Amino acid sequence: MKKPLAPKHPIEIIQHGHKRVDNYAWLRDENWKQFIDGDLNFKNPEVKKYIDEENDYTKEATKHLEKFQENMYAEILGRINEDDKTFPVPKGDYFYYTITVKGEDYPRHCRKKGSLDAAQEVYFDTNVEAKEHELYILKGRRINDANTYLAYAFNTSGSMEATIKIRNLETGKDFDYQVENSNGSYMWVSDTEVYYIERDEFSRGGKVYSFNIFDGPAKKKLIFTKPREYSNMFMSMGLTSDKEYAILNLASGASSAVYYHSIKSEVKDFKIFVTGDNDINYDLDHWDGNFYISTNKGNAQNFQIYKVEADHDKITDLRNWEVFIKESPSLYITDFDIYAGKIVIEANNTTTAIPELLIVDIKTKEEKKVQFQDEVYHLSLFGSYDHNSEVLRLYYQSPVQPSQDIDLNITTLEMKVLDTDIIPNYDPSLYKVRRDYAPSHDGELIPLTIITKKDFVEDGSAPAHVYAYGSYGLGMPVGFSSNFYPLVDRGFSYVVAHIRGGDEKGNDWYLKGKMHHKLNTFKDYISSCEHLIKTGYTSKGMIAANGGSAGGLLMGAVSNMRPDLFKCVIADVAFVDMINTISDETLPLTPPEWEEWGNPIKSKEDFEYMMSYSPYDNVTAQDYPHTLYNSGIADEQVTYWEPTKMVAKLRELKTDDNLLLLKMKMNAGHAGASKRYEWIEDKAFNYSFILNCFGMLK
Repeated sequence: MKKPLAPKHPIEIIQHGHKRVDNYAWLRDENWKQFIDGDLNFKNPEVKKYIDEENDYTKEATKHLEKFQENMYAEILGRINEDDKTFPVPKGDYFYYTITVKGEDYPRHCRKKGSLDAAQEVYFDTNVEAKEHELYILKGRRINDANTYLAYAFNTSGSMEATIKIRNLETGKDFDYQVENSNGSYMWVSDTEVYYIERDEFSRGGKVYSFNIFDGPAKKKLIFTKPREYSNMFMSMGLTSDKEYAILNLASGASSAVYYHSIKSEVKDFKIFVTGDNDINYDLDHWDGNFYISTNKGNAQNFQIYKVEADHDKITDLRNWEVFIKESPSLYITDFDIYAGKIVIEANNTTTAIPELLIVDIKTKEEKKVQFQDEVYHLSLFGSYDHNSEVLRLYYQSPVQPSQDIDLNITTLEMKVLDTDIIPNYDPSLYKVRRDYAPSHDGELIPLTIITKKDFVEDGSAPAHVYAYGSYGLGMPVGFSSNFYPLVDRGFSYVVAHIRGGDEKGNDWYLKGKMHHKLNTFKDYISSCEHLIKTGYTSKGMIAANGGSAGGLLMGAVSNMRPDLFKCVIADVAFVDMINTISDETLPLTPPEWEEWGNPIKSKEDFEYMMSYSPYDNVTAQDYPHTLYNSGIADEQVTYWEPTKMVAKLRELKTDDNLLLLKMKMNAGHAGASKRYEWIEDKAFNYSFILNCFGMLK
């Protein structure tokens, strides 16, 4: 089949005296906003024609892989317990858990009343809700304290929008209304009252409403409107641990604002708590008349916790804030909660990038550290529905240890393993994981998580799969995934590179990978690959690179900078046309992004720096590795035309005969597949692509 070639319709763009020609801007269809809502009515039929040609070409170019994909699908499925159940979590008189049933695409959410021996009640079967939809994303489910009503949010197009419904758990019936155009942030503030955030025209959230579930949204009350000066910020909300206060968080790339109000107050009036800019962030909780605030203000890049009395006049005068837990030179606070008079702190070690858990008694300030034994592990705190409980639920896993449900007593530090995931066809004794550190261009040490078979020989003969992200301060924790092992079993080392732009080694690790330090992200990834070559884990040209979203930008950038390192590259929902996107303030995500990347509209310096690495703008006439771009037509976070334009330009300029594929899903958004088995198809396709590139289809 002939390779698709997109027609060139050049437009000239001049910014800050720099002229560039974009031959493929026409691939942005005028009706793209309708795609987000599932209406694929293309204004320009030539756009649809080209995307169809690319999809057809991808199907034809991988037709010979279909049998292998079937086998890979079966292999991946063979390491999944299709009939499974999570360990129950107590809430009041009920125990809540989730079951998955063989052959079903979605989980069933269940509960038992009184004891684990009681009859099972399926209070929400996602399969039933999704049966009329090609795509169904459950964006949240929250049950009131009385365990009588469920509020749940969902989306059927792949966009960021969420629709909210309320279910009577006694009758199993939904109320005859639904709340549309939410951004997905909502919460119970009493057993019959719900707050939710309504999206603005840019999907960032503009207003907060409350409604009584018996009245419905027809009688909703406006309780907060985002101030104009915060128009670029995204909104989210939550409750303090003791459920005394509602907290409203506004945030963009480098700025933030926090509002609060007492749930017990008759007047629903959100007041400003604090504002932050220049990368100053705040996270707060409340206990026994005092607020506790985790922040990096005062250049405390590892964050410290302040205490202030819950009096508005005292809150707004920062001189009243006293340091309660001083910044640690070696631990970066990522989150904290309060239970039974103790602050439970989740932190990352700034040298090893390994998570740690600390317990601090509020009255005595006694500090205890919870000990874990593995060299590399992932830890997440579920906590408890009861803020007075001394027993909290933890989820613990490592790349070779399936997830364990653990109850931790925060007074005695006693841990009880309640449940361990059962992984079929998996023997942990066959594998090993280690933490290594790759020196980057400036001497910084990049943590690497490396998973291999135990008999792996570091002689440079093996292929490597290297995954990374490196943006927005989002660290990449590495827990257990059976998806590592189809490649590991075939001799790959499976590597996660914890590069700058994430927060694995602290907030400074993030700051050194954003704005005019962004090149560190790409250089860290390249240095990580070079270290793997130097230490014998692989050889040049034997690396499969993978990243998604901003990690897709990473894939595009390093493919331009060092294509010789890679055998193949998979870029998922890739943010690759960044100069054009960040120069278009009409796009939903653009203004908040200026604080992450720079503002190429106003700043010549920002423009020139971003132009130095923008993947689409740096494609040149050179050899490129085998490359696969995966995307979704309804993606409003990374719009479909970004990877589409990238593929079109690569086809025009690249000088090799290596595979270049675009797989555009016509019923998906940024998150991709929602069905349980569909993601296995996607993974089988990607692994088949990789193994085909390496000539390992056996």
